[in-house]
Amino acid sequence: MRIGTNIAAYMAGAQLAGVEKKLSASMNRLSSGYKINCSKDDPAGMAMTQKLRVQIKELNRSNLNASDGVSVIETTESVLSEVESMLQRMRELAVQGASDSYTDEDRGNIMSEIQELQSEIDRVSEDTQFNNQSLLDGTFERKSYAFNENERLTSDVSVLYMSDTVKAGKYELTISNGKILSDDTTIHDIFGESAVATVDGNKVDITGRDGFELSLALNNENAADQKITIEIEDIGGMPVQVGNNEGQSINVIIPKVDTSLLHIDDLDCTTTSGCDAAITKIDKAVSIVSKVRSKLGAYQNRLDSVSQTISVTTESLTSALSKISDTNMADEMTEYTSQNVLQQAGISMLSQANQMPEKVLQLLQ
Repeated sequence: MRIGTNIAAYMAGAQLAGVEKKLSASMNRLSSGYKINCSKDDPAGMAMTQKLRVQIKELNRSNLNASDGVSVIETTESVLSEVESMLQRMRELAVQGASDSYTDEDRGNIMSEIQELQSEIDRVSEDTQFNNQSLLDGTFERKSYAFNENERLTSDVSVLYMSDTVKAGKYELTISNGKILSDDTTIHDIFGESAVATVDGNKVDITGRDGFELSLALNNENAADQKITIEIEDIGGMPVQVGNNEGQSINVIIPKVDTSLLHIDDLDCTTTSGCDAAITKIDKAVSIVSKVRSKLGAYQNRLDSVSQTISVTTESLTSALSKISDTNMADEMTEYTSQNVLQQAGISMLSQANQMPEKVLQLLQ
C-alpha cells in the first residue's frame, strides 16, 4: 500500500474525464438536433452535408425559377388569347364586307375598325412586359441577321419567324424583282427537297417537313439581283435555369407577334375582293398565333414537369442529409443516460480512491 502516488485516483479521474467528454458531446447533439456539430465529429460527413445543403438550396431556387418561367408563359399566352380574339373580330368584319349588300362607305367604316385592331395588335406586341422585359417584340426570339457582301442589311431583308427545326447556319439567297430565290433558282438546295417557298406581297414563307418554317420580309420592294446571306444563330430566347449546375437551363423561345409576322399589315377591306383576300390572310394569322400558343403550352408543361422533378429530387436529398447529420434522439438519449450513470459512478469511485490513503494512516497509529 502506497500513499506517495494514488494510482487508483488517477485511473478513476482519467475514466471520469473520458465519460464527461462523451456526456458533453451527447448533450450537444441532443440540444442541437445534429449529430455533426463540428468537423471533428465526422470530417467526411461534414463535407458531404455542406455540399448537400448547398445543392438543396440551389434546387429550391431553381424550382422558383421554373415557377417564374411559367408566370412569363402564362402572361404571354393570355395576351395571345386576346390577339386571337381580335383576329376573329377582324375576320368577322372581312366576312361582313365581302357581301355586296354593303356599300363602299360601309366598307370604309369596316376598314377603320380593322385598322384600329391592327394598331392594337402591334401595340401589345411592343408593350407586353413581364418584370420590365418585353415579351412579344422579338426580345426572346433566336437571333438572325441578313448580310450583303459581308455588310449587315438593316432594312432590305429581315427574318420574321423561324421554327425550332430551322438549324443555325448561313443560307445564301438572291433577291430578284422583289422575290427571294436561291442562287440556282431552286429553294431545295438550300432548305431541303421538301421545301416550298410561297410569296405573299413582300413576304416569303419557306416551309418543309418536320415543322420547318422560315418567314422572311423584303422591306425594299425595288431590291434587284442582290446576293444576300441569312445567318441564323442558336443564341437568344429566355434561358430558365432549372438546375444547380452550369448549362442546366431551358431556352424558351417567344417570337415577335405583330401584324407583319401575321401577314395582315397590308389588308384592304375597302372592296369585295379585298375582303375575300383578307379572310384567307386572317385565317393564316390565326393559325400562326395558334402555333405560337401551342409551343408556349409545351414549354409550360415541361416547366411544370421540371418543377415536380426538382421537388422529388429535393425531397430525396433532404432525406439523405437528415440521415447523415440529424441526431437519432432515441439512440442518443440512451447514450446520454448511459454516460450519465457512468459519470455518477466515476465520481463515486474517485471519492473512494481519494479516501484510500486515509486507511494507510491507520497503520501508523
